[in-house]
Amino acid sequence: MPRPPFLRHSNSGIIQTFHYEIKPKISYLPSIPVSQYPLLNIFTHSTRRNEEQLNQIHAHMITSGHLHNPTLTSKLVASFALKTVPGSTSVARRIADQIDGLDTYSWNTIIRGYLEGNDPEEAILVYNHMRRKGLKVDTYTLVCAIKACELRPVILEGKQIHGQIFKMGFGLEVIVQTALLKLFGLFDEDLVVQQIFDEMPHRDLVMWNALVAAYARGNCPYKVREVSYDMVRSNVKPNGVTAVSILSSCSSLRALREGKAVHGYVTRNLIEFDVFVYNALIDVYSKCGSIQDAFQVFQLMPVRNVVSWTSLINGYSDNYCPNEALGLFKQMEAENIRPDEITVLGVVCMCTKLRSFELGEWIDQYVAKTGLVKESPAIANALMDMHAKCGNIMKSCQIFDGMKEKTIASWTTMIQGLAMHGHGFSALVRFCQMQREGFKPDGIFFLSLLSACSHAGLVDEGRRYFSSMEADYHITPWMEHYGCMVDILCRAGLLDEAFEFVQNMPIKPDMIVWRTLLRACQTQGNISLANQVMKMNHLCDSGPKKSEDYVLLSNLFASNAEWDNVKKLRKEMKIRGVTKQYPGSSFIEVD
Repeated sequence: MPRPPFLRHSNSGIIQTFHYEIKPKISYLPSIPVSQYPLLNIFTHSTRRNEEQLNQIHAHMITSGHLHNPTLTSKLVASFALKTVPGSTSVARRIADQIDGLDTYSWNTIIRGYLEGNDPEEAILVYNHMRRKGLKVDTYTLVCAIKACELRPVILEGKQIHGQIFKMGFGLEVIVQTALLKLFGLFDEDLVVQQIFDEMPHRDLVMWNALVAAYARGNCPYKVREVSYDMVRSNVKPNGVTAVSILSSCSSLRALREGKAVHGYVTRNLIEFDVFVYNALIDVYSKCGSIQDAFQVFQLMPVRNVVSWTSLINGYSDNYCPNEALGLFKQMEAENIRPDEITVLGVVCMCTKLRSFELGEWIDQYVAKTGLVKESPAIANALMDMHAKCGNIMKSCQIFDGMKEKTIASWTTMIQGLAMHGHGFSALVRFCQMQREGFKPDGIFFLSLLSACSHAGLVDEGRRYFSSMEADYHITPWMEHYGCMVDILCRAGLLDEAFEFVQNMPIKPDMIVWRTLLRACQTQGNISLANQVMKMNHLCDSGPKKSEDYVLLSNLFASNAEWDNVKKLRKEMKIRGVTKQYPGSSFIEVD
């Protein structure tokens, strides 16, 4: 999805990145008396003319010989370049290529036209053409070229433009350097970002905000706090844009105290909050577990957008308040605010957590009514996952088969759902179908596929797919893949092979792998292998911290009549205060 040209938000709608909005001023145009060129009257309100009228003007200029007049052609090029009709900017480019002596303004409008048409590659090509022809470049040209690198996104060409800026003498232009700072911030080039900032002798509020936003977007919350302190010490007063970036870093750190401090600062120093500051406050309070404070901020908002509602709904969901989340979603509907894709995804994920069949059916009907399931593969994937975890695998298959556009995530979700319900052979059939349709599996997909083999007891298939990861798809197995393979062998009763597999792993097995093997030894009564593993002291050396590790070891020692070791483990549990934090539980849904 193309980003808006002068304002960018993160997926949560929280981070607001501001940069200068620069448009060609009328002063850039040559001052020409209309009496000298009557044809200029034709271009009055030319941006309102349709494509056919512009083509007629173009034809008239060709037949009358006015096309080679740079002054008139500049107006024609600008009229074509700034039209929203597809292909009109390319027409402007072809006209410009035929005329010598066009001014910088004309070429800038072509670059701007390509940017507004979401064609940054062509915008960069036009900029390079200007450089090769030795045409004059101004600050607006450079800012647009940097914006094109941002939209592609390509860092190599951005670095080339960075070098050209200094050669052309624009190294001290705040507008250009701010655009560069923002570009390198998008690519997490923190050292370059800081260097650009440090080399500027004069820094305005916008440049400070760009630096803070770059660190916030790059997930460097401690640097955000450090820069914000430097900003205040430099007698630069933060504004709402600064506050949004700082609050975003507080959310990442789950720093409730700092978030409240920022809240107090903006309350005392800002004349009025905008919706972005309110949304950032809701986000930080929700992620820090202070959901009541988030609700109070929401109540104080004079104007709410869809991000405001979504942030609070997700906050309720993350803080295990499903009833409040559903109530807020229904209130949102009652106020005729149409939820977007992220809102619906949050509600679907909440229903997935609750494992409620009835709620699942309700949200499924709502999404079908709004038509979002056809528009968004992400929502379709979330609905598939929800129905599978709520026990309705048939509904998941129906949604999957009805999808017009499938992604690798769709196939992964489908196979994971089939594996969860023990339909291993069906999962393998889907995998063959996926290969026929030309999709290439990734590491996450293979986790679902190996899980399907494990649940269905398909040992040979599991071995084959595990081997094909590196041989056929050049994917290096993760620890989780090795764990799945151990689980496949253990479920099939092949404990000796599983033990040999673990010993030959190229990476050091983690506690989960050893736990899987020992639990299988306990379940299948293979005490000798369990003793062999325990004598190697793998689980104990790993420093078990979870109660299940202590219980597993205690049961194994007890089955071998090693009561001294059982007593030692229980004493260690008592000293460390290890308790079972989440007792086993189950629930049923009553009609």
